[in-house]
Amino acid sequence: MMRTTVAILGLGLLALAACGDDLPDAQADGSSGTTGVSTAGTTGSDSADSTMTGTTGTDTDDDFPGLSAAVEIIIDVQGIPHIYGETDADVMYASGYQMATDRLFQMDLMRRRATGRQAEVLGPDFVAQDEISLIFDIPRWGAANVERMREQSPETADLLTAWVAGVNARIDEVNAGEVPLPYGFGPSETNSTPERWTMEEHSAIAKLLMLGNSNSLERELLATIVSRNFPEAWARIELSRPAFNVPTMPPEDLPAPAPWRPGVLPDPLPPIPATDQQLVDGMAALHDALRHIPRVGSNNWAIAGQHTASGRPLIAGDPHQPLESPSVMYTQHINSADAGGQIDVIGWSFAGTAGIQLGHNRDVHWTATTNFADVMDIWEVEVSGDEVRVGDQMVPLVRRQETIEVAGEDPIAFEVRDVPGYGVLLPPDIVPLPIAAQGHALLLNWTGLAATNEEQTFVEMATASNIEEYEAAADLMEMGGFNFIGADAEGITYRVQIDIPDRGDTATMAPPYVVMDGDDPTAFWTGAMLPPQQLPRSRGETRGWLSSANNDPWGFTFDGDVSNDPWYYGYFFAAGHRAQRIDDELTRLTTDGDITVEDLQALQSDTHSVLADVLLPPLSEAWGNLDTDPELARYQGDARLATLYTLLTETWDQQMERDRPGALAFHLFVMLLTDEVIRDELSILYGTVLGAEAAFVIKIPVLGVLDQYPNSADLLGASRDVVLLETLSRVADLIETRYGSVDPMGYTWGEAHGTAFSNPFGGDLDGGWWPSDGGEDTVNVSSSTFLSETGSTADRFDSHDGAVFRVVTTFAEDGTPEAFANFPPGNSADPSSPHFDDTRDAWLEDQYTYLPFRRTEVDAAAETTVVLEP
Repeated sequence: MMRTTVAILGLGLLALAACGDDLPDAQADGSSGTTGVSTAGTTGSDSADSTMTGTTGTDTDDDFPGLSAAVEIIIDVQGIPHIYGETDADVMYASGYQMATDRLFQMDLMRRRATGRQAEVLGPDFVAQDEISLIFDIPRWGAANVERMREQSPETADLLTAWVAGVNARIDEVNAGEVPLPYGFGPSETNSTPERWTMEEHSAIAKLLMLGNSNSLERELLATIVSRNFPEAWARIELSRPAFNVPTMPPEDLPAPAPWRPGVLPDPLPPIPATDQQLVDGMAALHDALRHIPRVGSNNWAIAGQHTASGRPLIAGDPHQPLESPSVMYTQHINSADAGGQIDVIGWSFAGTAGIQLGHNRDVHWTATTNFADVMDIWEVEVSGDEVRVGDQMVPLVRRQETIEVAGEDPIAFEVRDVPGYGVLLPPDIVPLPIAAQGHALLLNWTGLAATNEEQTFVEMATASNIEEYEAAADLMEMGGFNFIGADAEGITYRVQIDIPDRGDTATMAPPYVVMDGDDPTAFWTGAMLPPQQLPRSRGETRGWLSSANNDPWGFTFDGDVSNDPWYYGYFFAAGHRAQRIDDELTRLTTDGDITVEDLQALQSDTHSVLADVLLPPLSEAWGNLDTDPELARYQGDARLATLYTLLTETWDQQMERDRPGALAFHLFVMLLTDEVIRDELSILYGTVLGAEAAFVIKIPVLGVLDQYPNSADLLGASRDVVLLETLSRVADLIETRYGSVDPMGYTWGEAHGTAFSNPFGGDLDGGWWPSDGGEDTVNVSSSTFLSETGSTADRFDSHDGAVFRVVTTFAEDGTPEAFANFPPGNSADPSSPHFDDTRDAWLEDQYTYLPFRRTEVDAAAETTVVLEP
């Protein structure tokens, strides 16, 4: 294969404005653009020659015959590759090649993460993560996915074969010394050599991503500990109850309540025989082991044309993932359709995976959030030799030996015990807690421990020509717990398709959100899954809009009880902060009508605190009682409290913006209110729970203050007014200690809160810390760490998760989607590339740029062209 790079001079962002009728009117990036950009060389790690020709090594991928014709890769001014070729296989090959050019070291780490080989180059800190990947047997199930794909969807397999061949072509160039070794592999870095890829490794990455999408292991063990060792707190906090009762399903699509019947829950299992410190240490170890499969949230929504200024739908999405440098997602455009192929799609894929998972083609745009359906359970089972008791029968277990290579240390060998058909036994070093009694173990099952077809789903979404075909593609999904929202120029749709075990009658089922008794035969899965009519899906015809923000689709958890519902769907949903604000704003916008792209960009960037809406009124009531309630006498005359009260209730606009002192004061108020109410309930476990699930935990004191619990007074431990004013006093103490005074002129939210763009390796890949907007309860979410490792208030509130991209899409008169987006920090993983961090500032400042899609738009935004010859 010959590769030629040509620099294109004099084109920049401003050139997009020269596209005339081809450029949408809603150019909304807010920037002045750039002219006269001189580009010498390519993105990624290539040399800076203005023209370069090279030859790859011999193609050794037997299943890929090689390029059928030349492929053109146009790199635009945002570092986004637009790939044009004659066939679907050709552009997929080039897509793999270009992703490897831009992200090879990151892809290598992602592959190692999935296959349990991180510690081999990153050292002993990553052993526990590797062990998790091997316990779940991710490499084996990736291989099973490929085998099934080749049998049932050979067309998909052919495309992925081409993609892997493209990746390997780039690796061959690197290893032959034809192009520079990417940063991260070097002798002073990981001192490793890029290895060629296989289809099975690609599918292992897909399987690991699906595990992160559906993992509930940590939450179920936390719930088990609280329910068993802190039963009074468990009874009071009703863990599943959200702060705001907003379902994803429109009102007309919600099911009728189940007829009342008496619940017969099993007797609770005994307390875990461990000290509080042992509980803390054990959960900290598990949390560390699961860091590579974080469970985070997202927002998406779509509005029917009846409410928009254009008369055609609008759709928006912002997936929340770890904010890393480089980004976990890669932006690209793949087009064979201009030459008669089937593919013309632009958007985002996880680095190390083929195709486009989220984005738009010529007709349909689709987005996704995590659905949080419950597809993972844990049982305490008796183990006797090579058998495990499952209900009333003994079943065989299978032992396998695994080894983890560790940089600078001896290899670590360990044994995993699988229970075919029922899951895997969790080793005690991963959960170093005596949850299971002597002679017992924890058995975990996940519906992903099977050959699944997520790759086929996304391939078929990419070629859907209308929302009916898009729905059919979504209905292929078995493992991904996604709230898929899609739109074409004619309509909108919401679709969930995932295999969820049918647990039977909710009144008599064993509670699947905690560790269950393995001696109970009724506690195990029967193989039956919830039918399609019990999965969320809607066209939103009545109200004309659809949205999701990881909230409960059906509202089953709104009363804190999942044993009185028509069926069991899940337990651990988001608290509803973002869902409430999105619901309020979409209701307002659709009432006003004539909604625009800019309206939805403003909603995606929204930092209004919904907790301020509900907490500041009771604070005002408490303040009004200050002079008349004897219990509040100790707070009278404290000028600091008066200053903070005025700041929060009169001066601050309830926006969690970087320049707002009120945002910092309110964040401290929420977190210290949580401390005031919850710390005594959970004892030493408080810090662990808050650190792992801050956005989930802060709902508890809010519901207590609002008297939403049956025993709210017991939870608060004092009168509501005392709790609120004591919290305000603690805020004053903290601000005074840190800033010398509570005077709002002395501090802002941005001085204390920001986003850290980290990298597992670090070094020059670290993206630094940047003050950023948002908070735990805002649509523009920016959850942060509140406690330090010692349990005191952190010196700085670092956010590590958030929107890895934001996109708002409209439709042209001819039905073509037109997308406006921002994404941090850049599209290249080469620290020396201009595209390493060039999109970060637009993301921080909520500026959107049009994604060139039509060929005229791409040509106008072109910076560099690469040609791959057969």
